Amino acid sequence: MAELVSIIIPVYNAEQYLEECLDSVVSQTYANLEVIVVNDGSEDNCEAIAKRYAASFAAIQYYSHENRGLGFTRNKGISLSKGKYLFFLDADDTIPQNAINLLVKAAVKNEADYAVGKVVRFNEERKYIPIRHVDFNLYKEKKITSLKENPELLQDSIACNKLWLKNFLISNQLFFKEGKNYEDLSFTMKAAVLAKKILVVDQVVYHWRVRDDEDKPSITQQQMKLANTVDRLEALNENRQWLEDQNKNARIIEEHDVKSLLDVLRLHVLKYALTSEQDRAQWESAIFSFLDRIPSSAVERLPAKERLLYKVAIDKNFEDLLLLSQVLTHTELQPLVRQEEKRLVLQGENQLYDVTLFYKPVLVFDNIEKLQDGRCKLTGQLWIPKASQPSKGRVYAENRVTKEKLTVAELQLDQLNKEKNYPYEYQNVQVFLVLKAIIDKTKEAIYDFYFESSIYPGSRPTRARLSPTADNSGHISTQKYNLSFYSTNYSNLSLKVEQSGKLKPLLKNVLRRLKK
Repeated sequence: MAELVSIIIPVYNAEQYLEECLDSVVSQTYANLEVIVVNDGSEDNCEAIAKRYAASFAAIQYYSHENRGLGFTRNKGISLSKGKYLFFLDADDTIPQNAINLLVKAAVKNEADYAVGKVVRFNEERKYIPIRHVDFNLYKEKKITSLKENPELLQDSIACNKLWLKNFLISNQLFFKEGKNYEDLSFTMKAAVLAKKILVVDQVVYHWRVRDDEDKPSITQQQMKLANTVDRLEALNENRQWLEDQNKNARIIEEHDVKSLLDVLRLHVLKYALTSEQDRAQWESAIFSFLDRIPSSAVERLPAKERLLYKVAIDKNFEDLLLLSQVLTHTELQPLVRQEEKRLVLQGENQLYDVTLFYKPVLVFDNIEKLQDGRCKLTGQLWIPKASQPSKGRVYAENRVTKEKLTVAELQLDQLNKEKNYPYEYQNVQVFLVLKAIIDKTKEAIYDFYFESSIYPGSRPTRARLSPTADNSGHISTQKYNLSFYSTNYSNLSLKVEQSGKLKPLLKNVLRRLKK
């Protein structure tokens, strides 16, 4: 008999997302589920939505209590659960239809303490793999492992992309911290360290929503309150002390140090400009004290931007940190970055910072139109951060197999928003693609589209995107070929070229046998 899985869903003021979340649960291909919805004192319409689903689906159980926070609510879900396996799902997120089935099969077959898979972040505009998961090549291949073999697994502190063996959690007294922010940090770190067998699957098992207001300064300022920063520093310090007390090897401790640095630098130090002025002295002291305890071996593994933020903070150069934070969070009230011929620079108090490679352009097409002259017209918007001079660049198509690059066209740009700090940041774009140029190169292929800016000579080209709301006349037929523009799983623009009327290989084989 299939093992019972308990899906625990804490709910707090998520009415606009809860139905989508619950729909993803009730559509799972894995049938033996109990779904524990715990309302943590929501002040919106969540209760009515959850009760309606509980009345319609026998697997859904509804509970509620006064607001106690995410840690308490998840722990209550654990205490209520009857499943052999537990899965945590936040009320504003969703899971793919086969997620639970995939994880259960992997965990049961291999007797794993937990199974883990890929995460995709998403909003109305795009989907993408979390940058930390990309940086550390997480979940690229299916395998049975442990933290000793793969310490980089510590870089993923999400509780929700994992199927947990309940007995493993209970026997090790693994519960979420209550009354504090960042309740995942201790739970997931200790679980990774204590697990004897971790099963990695190479498919997406969790869709993690980026709320539309998540990057607004007003929201980020709430996240940057002194108490929030202190809570994270406290949790990371406690984790490191626990690792030392457990006599874990130096490689695991260093990996945690790197993870801690990236957390603090990307999520707090980079956003220094958004801290309250009255809290800054305490914030600066807490951050410096934390960074000062991290060994240099971990600092040396940081990417360039984080190394710069670390150096400025550890030198207590908070005047320059404020400038860097303003330009990196795009909250400056006047132009601070100067565009030179081939680079972007920021003048600090006593130093000039080259910030060119800290930014990358974004090109999004929102219309594809076939013209009568054998060309295809792509229109959209281009964002070149901090550009104060007219820009040049090219769009090229890269053959996914051969990697051959075909320059599509020089961009036709139309400046927008002249009143902005940087008058050439936002521009309308037109690209005219000569279809024959691509058809002549190959009979069949898939091409991915890239943008390369002339003012970022050392940076990697960025994938061009296709807006999900694009007016897309993207299927084009000629006498011999079909060309189809489409959006990839991660919202990027690609083009498939295939011969018109070509039979699928399986169908061709069937017809050949019939003729025999």
